[in-house]
Amino acid sequence: MSFLGLKIVELNPTELCNRTCSFCPRSLSDVFPNRNLHIKISTVEKLIKDLTSRKFNGRIHITGFGEPLLNPYIVDIIKICSIFDTQLITNGDKLLSNNELYFKIINSGLKNIIVSCYDGKEQVNKVSEFLSKCPVEWYIREYTDSGNTYKNYNFTNRGGLMYNVKTNNRVCFYPFYKAFIDFDGTVRLCCNDWQRKHNLGNILVDDFYNIWMSNKFLQIRQQLHKGNRCNVAACSECDINGQQKGVDSYKLWIQNDNFKS
Repeated sequence: MSFLGLKIVELNPTELCNRTCSFCPRSLSDVFPNRNLHIKISTVEKLIKDLTSRKFNGRIHITGFGEPLLNPYIVDIIKICSIFDTQLITNGDKLLSNNELYFKIINSGLKNIIVSCYDGKEQVNKVSEFLSKCPVEWYIREYTDSGNTYKNYNFTNRGGLMYNVKTNNRVCFYPFYKAFIDFDGTVRLCCNDWQRKHNLGNILVDDFYNIWMSNKFLQIRQQLHKGNRCNVAACSECDINGQQKGVDSYKLWIQNDNFKS
């Protein structure tokens, strides 16, 4: 059997970032410090083996909690993942400063690159010009880090890590269609669980399919189906909408006999 509802697998390649944006938990160095920890090639190989064995046909997102290009094995990781539709999300700094890395990246089998620009129009124009002849599909996400308080930005509160909110009891589709693999192979609830409140298993000790389909994961989905965010640790203070994508996967799960039981 294939992975029910799974459309996107997101990897956290590294616990390092070269920036400390005001709207990111890494601006809170005492709470979320840089750590020289990276996902290993063997971990990625195990994941891809598990995905191919179950005929996964979705997408791989390489982004996570840090700057992916700071992982010293990033080119090899992309190559391994590129049998699927693979997307890289980066702040672009190393792409522009390291031509050798840039050419390795664009020849690694990527489907597309998203560059998040934080320094205003001048940076956007510079990145646009740099990528104008890039053979890989590319997009720019433009944000301006003015250094003001976090709430001035249209971002989530990273599962309550940046600021607290009252529990908003509504359905969230994330665990129905998207998986998050941490640098050490741990499967987290989703990409908003920056506090790492949930450990749903580890792909190095179990087949990823077993984790995705596990009762532990199922019980969380059942709570979110009912809108009971207050009963899920990582969701109880999270302010994300959670319904902008994934409705088709959500419907598959609620129609599944195992889910109903």
